[in-house]
Formats: sequence, C-alpha cells, structure tokens
Amino acid sequence: MNTDPEELNLYRKLAQVLAETLDLDQLAAQTAALVVDAVGANVCFVHLVDPELMRLELVGATPPFDSYRHQVWLGLGDGIAGWVAQTGQVAVVPDKWTDHRYRYLPELQGELFQVLISVPMVHATGNVVGVLNVHWQHKDVDLLQQQQVLTTVASFLAGAFEHTLLVAKLGAHERALEGFAQQLIEAQEAERRRLQLELHDGVLQQVHAAYYRLEAVKASPALDEHEARDVCVASDLLKASTQAMRRLIQDTPRQALDEFGFAEAIETLANSYPDFEVVVEDRTDDADPALAPARALAVLRIMQEAINNAWKHSGVTTCELRLASIGGDLVVVIRDRGDGFNTAAHSNGFGLGGMRERARIIGGRLELFSTLGEGTLVRLLVPIGPVA
Repeated sequence: MNTDPEELNLYRKLAQVLAETLDLDQLAAQTAALVVDAVGANVCFVHLVDPELMRLELVGATPPFDSYRHQVWLGLGDGIAGWVAQTGQVAVVPDKWTDHRYRYLPELQGELFQVLISVPMVHATGNVVGVLNVHWQHKDVDLLQQQQVLTTVASFLAGAFEHTLLVAKLGAHERALEGFAQQLIEAQEAERRRLQLELHDGVLQQVHAAYYRLEAVKASPALDEHEARDVCVASDLLKASTQAMRRLIQDTPRQALDEFGFAEAIETLANSYPDFEVVVEDRTDDADPALAPARALAVLRIMQEAINNAWKHSGVTTCELRLASIGGDLVVVIRDRGDGFNTAAHSNGFGLGGMRERARIIGGRLELFSTLGEGTLVRLLVPIGPVA
C-alpha cells in the first residue's frame, strides 16, 4: 500500500524533531503540534506513563492547553487515556460523551470537543510509554484513516520518548549525585574548620606556652651541657610544631581558591612550604579548566595531602606537580624522587584512604606508584564537568 505524501512529510518532520532534541518538554510540544497539523485535529495531548506512581502525566499539548503540562495526572485505568495506557489498545471514540470510560477534566475543556482517538505509544519491549489523545470538534472525521496514521506515529515516537525519559532520569540522577558529593565535601570541610578552631583555641595556645616556658628554662644557668642541649631540641620541636599548626589553621590555599580561583590556589599551595620546593610544570591554559567548586576543592585537598606526604616522608626537598587536560579529564601528577615506600604495606597509610575517597566522591580515580629508593608518583584523573 502506497503511503500518502502528507504522511511521509509528517514522518520526515518527526524524524527531524527526534534528531534535534532530547528535551522532554520540547519533544512533547513539537509532537503535539505536528500531530494536529497532520490529521486536521483541534488539539493533541501527550501523556506519559509514570510506572512508579502508576499514573499518566500530561507532558505536552497544543496551545492553550500547554500551560497545564506537568499539572494534570490520570491513574492507570482512569479515563480513556488511562484505559489505553493500562490495556495498550487503541480507543476510537466518535462521541466521547456516550463513552463510559470518559472522564471530564475542567482545565482541558472537554466540552469543546466530541470526537477522540487515543493511541498508546508502545515500546519494542511491549511497555506502554505513553498515550496520544487527539480531539476534533467536528464529527466528519475519517476515523479509520486517522487511526492508522496515529498508530504509526505513536509507534514511531515510543522509542524516542522512552530514550528521552531515560536521559531525563540520568540527568536527575547525576544532579542528585552532584548534590550528594557537594554535601559530603562540605561536611568534610566543616569538620576541618572545627579541628582548625580547636587547634587555634586549644592545642596551639598550649604548645605556644610550652615553647616560651622552655625558652625561659633554656636561659637558666643551672642547666648542664646535656640538659641545655635537650631543652634546645625540645624547644625547636615545639617551634616547628607551632609553625606547622599555624600553616594548617591559616589554610591559605583554600582562601586563594575561594577568592581568586583554582590556578591561584595551586600557586599558593606550591609556595606554602618554606623549606620544600614544589615545581609546577607544564602549566598551560588547557590545564586550568573551569572545575565546579566542589570538584576544585576536592582536587586541591588531594594535591595538598600528596604534597604534604612528599614533604614529610620522601627525604628530599623538592617534588614536581604537573597538570594537563587529556580527553576530557584533568590529570594531576605529583612526583618526588625520594625514599619511596612499600605500597603493599602502606595501602591505606599516609592519608591514602582519604585521598582515594575524595577522588571517588567527585567521580575521579587516584593511582599510586612507589618504589623503594626511587620515589613516589601520585596520579589523579578527574572528569571536567558536573560532579557525578
């Protein structure tokens, strides 16, 4: 059987719409408009099945009823559209006022229309994705012809709406994950700030007081040579501890990130070790991506921990920090050429567990390589884009 040229034109337009958009609302609106034009109807309503809530949701319609999208719902089996969604069968209704399945919805002004064809959008799996409800004001409608056209259109659209729904759900899932990651990172930072305050108000003051007491003892003439040497060593240790705590409390890399951005935070971090050189290499514009705030903060903390480990444990006075954008990922490499360690024996030591957890939260991956006598390399791969 030859296909009518108008039908072919309709299918071409539908194919164009499907190729151009994965936005659910836009797809439903354009579908409704094309259907009305193709079959000479007065209005088309696009309902989609919500299998979790066991109901139909109006997601699209021709004006002026498009203002009610996402505001009208029908239970499965409720009304003609609900019956079609439940049974997967077409409903051809010459006079809906005499059909016992019909349910009047004031906002959709059913009194304006008499003839109705309701067709299910059935996916290849057999699941009913949604329903097209098409209405005419006049009675002289070739119901058989229009049923055939609408059934073909509904079959054509079922896969597209199923795919679009999956994309929308995936987007919602990604946004939920991003929100969860943001909350985790904020909780970690809140705990960090709490510890910083406790250090500042408690431990630091006590260590500072102990340092000055030792300084006073050091000046005592009653000390012999060995006692004076021990006091000097203890005093130097307290002074170093005080400086380390002040650096932690000040948290200048985080302040730089908040005020000036990711690139400045990296420079601040690299310059925050007076007795340890961090060589920042291969910095290019591409290596300074626009990371989401939560992701940038997590990356900064991982780099900070890795550099701290090199500073404390490598036995050398320098390390290298390299950044690059490769295939949609930010790649960060921190390498020292120091003592190295047995990775099997320290798989969760040196804060490695926390670093890996931060990387996992932001959808990244942390890799660690170390050889005794040859140094340690930490590589972080983080997707550039929303947190997922």
